[in-house]
Amino acid sequence: MRLQASNENLSSVDKALGFTLAAFSMFVVGYTATRAFLSQPQNPTVTSDNGDMVIPHQAALWSDFGN
Repeated sequence: MRLQASNENLSSVDKALGFTLAAFSMFVVGYTATRAFLSQPQNPTVTSDNGDMVIPHQAALWSDFGN
């Protein structure tokens, strides 16, 4: 009986499951960061002239989230 290393013979199901888990995790983290950003009081500099809220790029959300 030969023991296999953990990285040998990954099936397509394992790869698909790993990709799905990674994609779902990224969605959850991005969604949570966006909701946290939007729940903060509005800053007048991120609104347009007519008062509609402008949602910044996700990179800006992460920089604000780290502060």
